[in-house]
Amino acid sequence: MRPHQKEDSRLKNVTIVDVAEAAGVTAMTVSRVMKGYKHVSPKTREKVLRVAGEMNYTVNMTARALVTGQTGIIAVITEHLNHPYFANLIHHLELQLASQGYVMRLLYTDEELDSLVHSTKSSAVDGIIVAGLHGRVQEYLRRRTDESQPCVFISPESFSEADYIRIDFRPALTEAIQLMITAGRKRIAYVGIGTLDFPHQMLHWEGRPSTYRDEMEKAGRRVELIGVNPSIEIDSPARIEALKDYFQTNGCPDGLVCFHDEIALHVFRALTDLGYRIPDEVMLVGCDDLPFMKFIEPPLSSIAEPMAEICALAWKFLQMRIAAPDLPLQCATITPQLMVRKSLLA
Repeated sequence: MRPHQKEDSRLKNVTIVDVAEAAGVTAMTVSRVMKGYKHVSPKTREKVLRVAGEMNYTVNMTARALVTGQTGIIAVITEHLNHPYFANLIHHLELQLASQGYVMRLLYTDEELDSLVHSTKSSAVDGIIVAGLHGRVQEYLRRRTDESQPCVFISPESFSEADYIRIDFRPALTEAIQLMITAGRKRIAYVGIGTLDFPHQMLHWEGRPSTYRDEMEKAGRRVELIGVNPSIEIDSPARIEALKDYFQTNGCPDGLVCFHDEIALHVFRALTDLGYRIPDEVMLVGCDDLPFMKFIEPPLSSIAEPMAEICALAWKFLQMRIAAPDLPLQCATITPQLMVRKSLLA
């Protein structure tokens, strides 16, 4: 390519045909590369991407929407990525979307939700995946105006309004609690977020706290709820100090079930600061099985969700809904697995 050709390409709208001619390939090959399809040789892919970059070529999503009726964009409504669980989920969803040439649009705030539900066809998205805590899911349902928009939920809940993948924590959590009871633990507490008032806030939607309550009632044990202040940032030492204050004031339970792994790590630090031995004096389990759990000493038990499988299935459901809007409701239940490590082996 001559130097002046590169300069000229910046003064006009570069088309896929221009890129194809400059790279010595077909327009179809350029399209496949830009969509992320796998069946293109690495050498050809590298050349096309290099030439496209030199020519400042980008896919015009608005034009695509006007011509084809599709934008190539999938919206994902989720929590902020400072939570490792959601960062991991987004990673796996992005792998699925990119493999088919789709772009992810992440939405966090109420303003972004409003922008989505009021968008025009050319600026909207082809489908939506909702993967968040109860409040985020309900906020989307409240604002949703177009029930024909292809949508898939990833949640502990079931839905009648849209396709969903339900995460059933009950079997794994029951197994963890039974391990504690069998080991002779008399005071087993649940550590979660907020006030943890049964049944208004929790039983309505989440299987973890309700499973804990049910198992305590079956065993004739007292329900003990320890709520972490949600206004305290997840990485703040104040969470650890609050837990230490609780244990010093009320004594420490000999079994602790945590809503997720970040809380389990805070509990672990509070216990070790106070001199409690895990699992000899306190058995401990988290949820989500984030990578760092196995590297703590002692290694911390957790409940592992098959995230790659969940995200692949969510994307499959959404693709099928986009292709066939009148399909019957699609739903699946995924059962996570308890990863028993030293913190549950008393």
